[in-house]
Amino acid sequence: MNIRLRFVPCLVALLALTAAARAVVFTDGSASVWTYLRNDSTDHAYVVPTLSFTAGDLGMKALRLEGSLRGYTDVRGGKSEQRELRILRGVLVYAPEQNSCELRLGQQWLTEGVGRGNVAGLWLRYRFDKRTAVTIYGGSRIAESISLQETNRYQGYAVGIAARAYLEPFNVGASYYYLGKSGDLLYHAAGLEANGRLSRRLAVRGRFEMNVEQAAVERAQILADWRARHNLQLTGEFRSQAPRVFEDSYFTIFLSEASTTFGRANVRWEFRRPFYARAGGTVLFSGNPGPLYKVQLALGHRFAEIGYTHWLSVNKGVMDGVFLQANYRFRDRYDFFAGYDWAHGSNADSDLKPVTDSHAAYLGGSADILRTLSVTARAEQVRDVERSSDWRGLLGVTARFSNLR
Repeated sequence: MNIRLRFVPCLVALLALTAAARAVVFTDGSASVWTYLRNDSTDHAYVVPTLSFTAGDLGMKALRLEGSLRGYTDVRGGKSEQRELRILRGVLVYAPEQNSCELRLGQQWLTEGVGRGNVAGLWLRYRFDKRTAVTIYGGSRIAESISLQETNRYQGYAVGIAARAYLEPFNVGASYYYLGKSGDLLYHAAGLEANGRLSRRLAVRGRFEMNVEQAAVERAQILADWRARHNLQLTGEFRSQAPRVFEDSYFTIFLSEASTTFGRANVRWEFRRPFYARAGGTVLFSGNPGPLYKVQLALGHRFAEIGYTHWLSVNKGVMDGVFLQANYRFRDRYDFFAGYDWAHGSNADSDLKPVTDSHAAYLGGSADILRTLSVTARAEQVRDVERSSDWRGLLGVTARFSNLR
């Protein structure tokens, strides 16, 4: 089944509806071009133009069209080796004021509970009151986005439901997601989540998501943010997570082996404004060859930060490093940043991997040339533990527009 053949006519119809409207207003949007340059084995540049927009007043005030497109080309030796154009999002939205219902039709991203990915279909949210809402959706599942050059492989159909309510002091949500293909079950999951404040200074969030078909925990997570004092902040997270695997994948048998469990904690102390000190650590409990860790200490100012990092790599190689980063904002229009990372050690606890150095240096900035036009640039030089050097550069130009008829 060709998703493109089914979706593109719908998109054309939506654009025709936009053109036929008497007073179409582009209430919000942006157009940008990003260029990524590399100097490694082959000199080439990636050029990525993007366009995002919201078109309102499509015959009625409650109707609008939201879209996002992205192009891609790989330029080598002055010639384009590969060209591609994709539709990231194309949704017709009906959201009348003073109404509890919102309807979306088209290609959209899923952000409701355990629902993930891209779906071309129908999305409906109904608010019972200010504290309670239910969302249902369904349609053809899309791996990433709609390609206008290639046939889009049929990924199955997805349906789901998500409910959310405010139960003081927490926002609580419950969701369910089902994915099928040609009458077969590929995947389905259920999840619960809650977030809120236990006190004025302590905020917590918890999630529990389960792969129902495999009877396996996909994610169990709890996060906390505690402002112990006005100048002392502590954050922490504990998470156990397994990769999301569909029923028709041979990787299913490795769900338990591929799961990871880790914890992290960070503390930030502003001992004298604007100076601060911070410390953090992460421990990966599961996996082979065993517990891995990373710790970091830093001293900083609002314009600069310097620190030390120590970690144990996947192959039990010990690494030590220092970093320095700085940033400065000028006239509320120009931002500059620079940094340097240096590491010393080996990626493996073996004589075959000798101790060596690696580093990365970067420099860049951004400028709001006009209220609606901004430029971003970044250059970096990387030398990894294999002693290969690589220059990279990123240049982006973004134009924003609004209230265009």
